[in-house]
Amino acid sequence: MIKLIKAVRFYPPEHPTLKLVGDETLEAFRPLLQNGNLAVTVRKDGILHQGETIGRSHGGIRSLAHFLFARRIQQLLFLPELTVRDLMVFSRNVVRKTSDIQQQGGLQEALLAEQATGIWINEIDLSVIRDVKQRLQQREEALSAGSEETSESENKSDNPMLHQEGIATEACQETAFDKHLLDQLSLEQVLVQLPREASENRFRQLLGVLPDLVRRQLVNKDLTLVLQTYRTLAGLHGNRRINQSRRSEIIKCLDLLTRPDIIAFLIEALCNRTSAKNLRLQTMQTLIFLRYRTILPLIERLTEENDPLARKFLSTALVEIGTPAVPDLLRIMTDERWYVIRNIVAILGQIGSQHAVPYLKPLLWHKDLRIARESVRALARIGGAQALEALLQLIDSGQQDLYPQAIIALGIMRDPMAVSKLVGIMTCRDPFRKKTEMKIAAIKALGRIGCIDAAPDLERMAKRRFFWSDRRRAALRIQAIAALGQIRAPASRPVLETISQERDQRIAQCAARTLKLWPDR
Repeated sequence: MIKLIKAVRFYPPEHPTLKLVGDETLEAFRPLLQNGNLAVTVRKDGILHQGETIGRSHGGIRSLAHFLFARRIQQLLFLPELTVRDLMVFSRNVVRKTSDIQQQGGLQEALLAEQATGIWINEIDLSVIRDVKQRLQQREEALSAGSEETSESENKSDNPMLHQEGIATEACQETAFDKHLLDQLSLEQVLVQLPREASENRFRQLLGVLPDLVRRQLVNKDLTLVLQTYRTLAGLHGNRRINQSRRSEIIKCLDLLTRPDIIAFLIEALCNRTSAKNLRLQTMQTLIFLRYRTILPLIERLTEENDPLARKFLSTALVEIGTPAVPDLLRIMTDERWYVIRNIVAILGQIGSQHAVPYLKPLLWHKDLRIARESVRALARIGGAQALEALLQLIDSGQQDLYPQAIIALGIMRDPMAVSKLVGIMTCRDPFRKKTEMKIAAIKALGRIGCIDAAPDLERMAKRRFFWSDRRRAALRIQAIAALGQIRAPASRPVLETISQERDQRIAQCAARTLKLWPDR
């Protein structure tokens, strides 16, 4: 996909190289679509499939994720009937200016305008997709077989609820719905009619009946229709073509649809172990979309929830909401229950907001080690100068219970500023070999950071021959060799070649394996 997007920018439409790249891209997708649809989630820093990040260390995929996220793409669904043309249309449209994309109503509208139905953007409901495809097919058949007379007869249908998109019928030109008719409408009919409604009065009327219709579904426990309501309103609100008056009415309707009883219903559905996976995902997306209206209810449920799986879902929702949730999460830090604080710290770490660092630093010295350990992990995830300074202070304090974890955290942060401290730990005197585990942790961290400044000290450690060698000292040398393999400084290769000739087979084989993975000169 990355290669195709680049090719679309570079080659003219009919260029043979572009067609070749398109064919190659489709062939790459075929194995992924053998078992059905392929759904991926797009975040600012990566692309996820079934909750796992794809190509975590691949710079190109991270760049693609950022590129797609900037174009408001959060979900991509590839159908088994995917074609080269679908891929071409998607790639050609996604590289357009964002202002042009928005003017056309979004990328999905641009794809549908060109009949590209193998890729769907921000839509994973197959029933919705099926309905849209059927409408497109019907429209295509009408255009190919019909005439102006046929179109007019269809537009003059006796049913006031049906009309072609963008063309108002005589019934739609009426100022308002008959009250009796309005009372007879089901939630499904209202949701179908809302995007098509041309009359401002009727649009307002339809929104007005939504809250009561949704509350009826709470009694029936029909989660699907409730979620469809939010999806419809979100789609309308995000449509750049609707006027400000309609957008204001949608916001008022959403306010009525975020009353405590409805939010509690959604959160209960999220926590319910028996909920279908796709419904749980849609529920989470809805709670994330409502954002500021759901943060406090989610946190309150998290503090009281006993089911570990439910706590995981609640935490994930708060993490996805991100920075807006941080102030309310910080206010819960005064809770006396250790597990509540630990869970909040873990969420703050995953959100990665620098604003949380000053609140996490004091927890490194918390009397409950479970909270302190989680704080170390959180600071490592967040990173930055303040977090690094806090972890270095923790190491200097000699806190034995957290010392190894703090060293590992420095490696996770991959901050070159930590190299001197880690080198100091690796080279400190240890006549009684009581600090071997600490030294190994420091060497691993240096390897993860990958800073070339650490290479000379690691080379000395790797070459060092002890008068009285044992398993621990050999482990230090082996780990130093592995770290050199991660850093790959040019000057380290001759050192490893020399070590690979040593008599000690463990050391020699480790150096030889490292050299095999070394890139060619």
